[in-house]
Amino acid sequence: MKIFRYYKAQFSQRRIEAILRQDFYVDKSYREEGRRRGLTSRKEFKRLYLKDVPRRAADALPKIPKNVDAVRRTFAERFGKYWRLVCASLVNDSILMWSHYADNHTGLVLEFDKTQPPFCQIPDDCWLTVKYSNEKPDYVYSHKERQFRKKMFAVAGTKAPDWSYEQEIRIVLADTSLHQARFLALTPQSVSGVYCGCRISCANQKAVQAALSVPHFEHVALWLATLDESKYALKFEKSGV
Repeated sequence: MKIFRYYKAQFSQRRIEAILRQDFYVDKSYREEGRRRGLTSRKEFKRLYLKDVPRRAADALPKIPKNVDAVRRTFAERFGKYWRLVCASLVNDSILMWSHYADNHTGLVLEFDKTQPPFCQIPDDCWLTVKYSNEKPDYVYSHKERQFRKKMFAVAGTKAPDWSYEQEIRIVLADTSLHQARFLALTPQSVSGVYCGCRISCANQKAVQAALSVPHFEHVALWLATLDESKYALKFEKSGV
């Protein structure tokens, strides 16, 4: 299975290399020293996750009433204090996302391989395929960890139908995986493809090619987007780096 992330065009060769080597960072407001490092293994991650969820749930939401409006309004803030989200897409050819998230087709899309670390180490129940609905999911607090997590993840994994074109997938990580403000360290093997937008500049395309020329990225395929001649769609042609 492949997942995709869209990036803007504001980069140099150094920036490209940083993107390809990237870790996902926590916002500065959440950076703390001495956090436990996670993702050592699937078993260890799940052990830490399941061990820590009840305590955090009890601390954050002590016996709140059912479906209180204030809880709905502050859900994102409360969720953000204890969990991290990595957002990606199941598609790489969305014209809208290329326009919105890749700087009007001048940026790029990275393709990640779910079978490679760190993605293969993340438990299946931490992967959320976003559901699109006109109805908001009910938020009901429960002292039972499994019920609480199910309800919480339903809220975190639901968006309005207007967003359905994104075909979004989300990875939920407990903040026990924090290490020096990073919470998902990627490996070169996890990057399987780079897609350059149909309006990418020559300089930025060359920067991408230079970044992919190093040995540890020799397996990464480079694709160049063009506009379809007869449809409102994109085409991708594989390029030799």
